[in-house]
Amino acid sequence: MSASFEAELSRELTAAGITGRVRRRILDEFADHLACDPQASLGEPRALARQFADEVGTTRALRAALIAFAALAFAGILFAVAVVTAGPLFGARPKGAPVSGQIATALAVVFSQISFVAGTLAILRWVARRRVGVLPAAEATVIVRRAAVGVLAGIVTTACLAILGIAYRSWLPAATATVVVIAGTVGTVALLASLPAIWEAARVRPVADGDAGDVFDDLGEFAALVPRPLRRPWRFAVAVSIIVAAVITLVAVPAQDAFDGAARGILDALLCMAGFATLGRYLGLWAPHKERLRPEEA
Repeated sequence: MSASFEAELSRELTAAGITGRVRRRILDEFADHLACDPQASLGEPRALARQFADEVGTTRALRAALIAFAALAFAGILFAVAVVTAGPLFGARPKGAPVSGQIATALAVVFSQISFVAGTLAILRWVARRRVGVLPAAEATVIVRRAAVGVLAGIVTTACLAILGIAYRSWLPAATATVVVIAGTVGTVALLASLPAIWEAARVRPVADGDAGDVFDDLGEFAALVPRPLRRPWRFAVAVSIIVAAVITLVAVPAQDAFDGAARGILDALLCMAGFATLGRYLGLWAPHKERLRPEEA
């Protein structure tokens, strides 16, 4: 490989975010190819770098989604164990307990929902795109965002869980407090371990054209089951929020707590819509002025 071609290709790969061992391996492969055929036409360095960015960026984005979901699932199991073990302390602050425990509880409840939604969205898009060779730049960005938001929100959740165990240790059996603290600590470590994969995916993005899709791309084949009038992201979000409110209300009826159940259901529905409005665009659930094609128009 000529020195000038190698230097230019190296610069273009670096500009595309491909560095370290991956860049070295690419350069070595081209050098080997030229050693076998010195007259071979290798192509234009910038175009080659863009091609590698598409392939490497797609692979890393999908891998980040999978790793993030695995870490979130593991942390979620630990969180569930802690909640079951600690019981009612997650719902009310014991008399005389520090306010930090109540703050940690509130943050854990809010951020656990954010991490669950973002992580689920990341794995849904992974399922839909796992066999795709090259993703559009916009879609790869959305997948990495979902993984990052899910993991970061999860870290806040598990850290608050550990804080809760420490804050309420005098009001919990020693073994229970230990379980809560260990669950929060191990969960946090597991989520932190997934950050390098997300960082690598964020550094190398595909450059292919195309949009990021929306919530119906996450549903995949199941999107066809959505009634036609609801095949718009905002309409669909309103319908889902209403269903959430109805389900929470109905679940409370057997316990003769329909009024409180309805209040919780309405609150959850409003939170769903608030999340869709504030994070939906960032996480690729909807895009301004984007219209979905009806089946008969496709």
